[in-house]
This record gives sequence, structure tokens and C-alpha cells, in this order.
Amino acid sequence: MSRLVTVSRAAKLAGVSRGNLQKYIRDGVIQSFEGMVRLQDVAEHFPDVNAKPNDILEALEQIMDNAAIKARNRTPTMPPDMETLAARVAILSDELVESKLEISIFYNIIDKLKTRLKQFTDNHPESTAAMRELQGWLLNEVETISDKKFAQYPMIATDTILRLVAAQIRLEPSGHEFFVEGSDSILEAGLSSGLAMNYGCSNGNCGKCKARVISGEVKKIRHHDYVLSEKDKLQGYILSCSNTAVTDLVLEAEEAGNENDIPNQSISAWVRKVTPLNDSVATLNIKTPRTQRLRFLAGQTVNLVISGVGAKTLHVASCPCDDMNLQFHFNHHDSDAFSQYLAQEIKPNDTITVEGPAGHFVLHEDEPNPIVFIAFNTGFAPIKSLIEHALTLDVTEHIQLYWLVPGQDDLYMHNHCRSWADAFELFDYYPLCYDDLDPVELCLDKLNSNNPDTDALTNHHVYIAGSQNDITKTKNALLEQGIPEASIYIEAI
Repeated sequence: MSRLVTVSRAAKLAGVSRGNLQKYIRDGVIQSFEGMVRLQDVAEHFPDVNAKPNDILEALEQIMDNAAIKARNRTPTMPPDMETLAARVAILSDELVESKLEISIFYNIIDKLKTRLKQFTDNHPESTAAMRELQGWLLNEVETISDKKFAQYPMIATDTILRLVAAQIRLEPSGHEFFVEGSDSILEAGLSSGLAMNYGCSNGNCGKCKARVISGEVKKIRHHDYVLSEKDKLQGYILSCSNTAVTDLVLEAEEAGNENDIPNQSISAWVRKVTPLNDSVATLNIKTPRTQRLRFLAGQTVNLVISGVGAKTLHVASCPCDDMNLQFHFNHHDSDAFSQYLAQEIKPNDTITVEGPAGHFVLHEDEPNPIVFIAFNTGFAPIKSLIEHALTLDVTEHIQLYWLVPGQDDLYMHNHCRSWADAFELFDYYPLCYDDLDPVELCLDKLNSNNPDTDALTNHHVYIAGSQNDITKTKNALLEQGIPEASIYIEAI
């Protein structure tokens, strides 16, 4: 029998997004069994996986070096320690022994069945023809099973490598899944995967990242001052910031279900750099303390405060998966004192206070619909955060980005967008310079030409950010085309 694996692991093995694989499941092409799929079915529909014995070391090195392209830059993951590797090898060894026993029993039954069929034929000559047909069918089925076994080999080999270097975590009750690579803590891996897990200090002091181990084995990797009660320990509670996964885990852990679950915070951070990107737009990069990182959802705003200068509300333009390093886009020609100070006077390591987050322009991540992102001018800032979050979560089957600006120079992160399109097969980027044209009409013409089946667009989620006039006109036009209002999300900049 083919091994059952989770949808997340199957997608990773097949080299496709979870959203893409879930489409096969929704369409009935691949069967699902309580969130699991057969490795055999995945191998049949994604036959291009290639992992031969002499490729295993190379594949291992690729995984350990984070060869899979990320939506952000990450510090390379260290490989698991020897104790963790030994535990995982022991589990694989047990499974190998069990599989060999099952195969031995299977072939023993087949041999006995062939003998019984021959005896039946000898004792009942009148059924010779029928028995020969049955024997032929049996031999054909055995050969077919053997062929399928070899067809699955590349995927099974890749899965074995993956299980050595990365453990899979399933969170309850949300059902979210992610991988812990190397010696990362469970919390670090969950946040890096884009999940809004509950935490406070991330340093073992507050206990807010407490989670209960339902199944699997963990290992403590750093000391924590927070004291778990004896009752907590007996019930299997751990701090996810101080433990890593030795084996695949099922954890009961709190997550933010929506923006209302994110607490209001006030954090003293410091400036890393201000970078002008064109004649009008610059980026501000700031860093929070490791023990007081900003919890937020992609697309939200914060209030930035500089003592003696003032305050300004800006969208976070970076991904929540990197909650220590925050990016903001601002117009350095704005006449307000705050923007002028950022553009002309602020220096690296200066202190800046971050208050928030706020806003409801967030990703609806539990609905794996194809997504259309429409950014007018600097409306790109929240859209960038949403895109990076969507790419990190890997839940949607297709993304289209339309960025509308007056001229080519206003595409201040054009190369960044092109890199997304180059790295992700199901990501399409359409930079549109409207000059003297109506930007909304230009956007809709391009959107409809790329999606001639307007009925198909009704299954998309559409996120629009820009001036109030542009987003209102775009939304009304999409409503006229039959896209449900509940599938359109807007944010005025």
C-alpha cells in the first residue's frame, strides 16, 4: 500500500504550491484521506521528480542550504545536531523493518495463493480456463504493483532525505502545517512560515508561546526562565521558543485567527537605513529588539513616532515572517515634518517608536482562491507585504500583480517584482505605466485581456490599494463584471 503523507509534505516533494495541489484534490484528480494523500497518486501526477541514488548527497546539501527560493532573505539554516539526526534515523529504520516485514508477508500470501489456485485447477478440471484467466490477472497485478513501486522511488527517496533534515509540525486546532529545518526553534520556524503563532518575548521569559505536545518528540535547545508547573509538564506543555522538533509533531498552540487577535504594542526600535529609490519614494528599514518583535498581519499599518519630531502612520511593507526587520515606503517630498526628517536628518541607530498594528486589509489565507493584487502608485507598500506573506504561506494556486504608475521611473521596486515572477512559476507581474491614460481603464483592460473568461475571475480574491478615487472606481467596475463584493478588499493610501 502506498504511504500516506500530508498535503504540505506532498506539495514540497512534488515541487508545487499547496494551493496547486489542493486544486487537484478539489477537482477529484487526487484523493484525500483526512488531510493526507497517497504518495503513489502524487508520483503519478507529478512524474518529473528525479532523485537517483547518486543524487541523494546533492539533494541533501540543497535542502540544508535552503535551496527552495523564499520570498525573503533568510539566514542559512544550520543542519540538525547528531542527536536529532540519530533519532530520525532510528524512526526511519523502524519503518524500514516494518515495511520489509509487510512485503515479506505480501509475497508469502501471493505464493500461497498461486499454490491454492493450482490445486483448485487440478481438483476441478472443468474450471481450468477460468483459473488460468484468474492466474494471469494475478500475475499482471503483481507486475503492475512492482512498476508503481519503481515509479514512486524518486519521490520516496526525496521524502526520506526531507525527513532527515526537516520535521513537520501540525498545529491544532487550526490545522496549519510547517517544517522545522535544522536546529530552528518551533516558534522561529512557525513565524518564518508566515503563521501568526502566539508569543511575547520569544526568549523564554513570558510563557506566551506555551504549546502542548499531542504527538511526537521535542528537544530543549535553550534555557528559559519561565517556570512550567508540574501539571503543565504532565500534560505535555513546552515553550515553542525554547524547543525544536526531533520528529514530526502535532501541537496544540494558540494562533491569531484575525487582526482582532493581535495585541496593540509599543516598541522602541532603531533605524537601520533610509534608501531613496527614485525622485519621490524612499524606504525606511528599522529593527526591533529580539525580545520585543512586532506582531502584525500583512497589510496592516503602524504609527511611527520620533521624539521631538512627530508621528506618521505607514503601512508595513515587509512580511510578518520577519518580524524583527520592518520596511516602510514613504514619499520624501512630502511637506510634513516627519517625512522631511526621515529624508534628510535621521541616521542609522537612531531610536524610533513603533505603535500598533492597525487595519483590516489582511490576507484571507484560509481560502486558497487565486489572487489578483492591484497597486496604484505607493499602494504597492501593503500589497508587497501581502504578496510576501502569500508566497511564504504557499497556499494559493496563482497570483497576478498589476502595478499602475505614471511612468517607468515610478516602478521603484520593479526588479523586486520581476524576481518574484522569475522565481515562482505561478506568479505573473504586469507593470503598467498610464501616463495620460485613465489608470483604472488601463488596469481593467489588461486584467480582462489576461483573463478572457470573466466567469473564472469570480473565483478570485482581489486586493486593491491606492488613492480613494482609484480603488472606488476599480471596485465598482469589478462588481459590474460579476465579481462578488465579498471577494474584493480595498485599502486607501
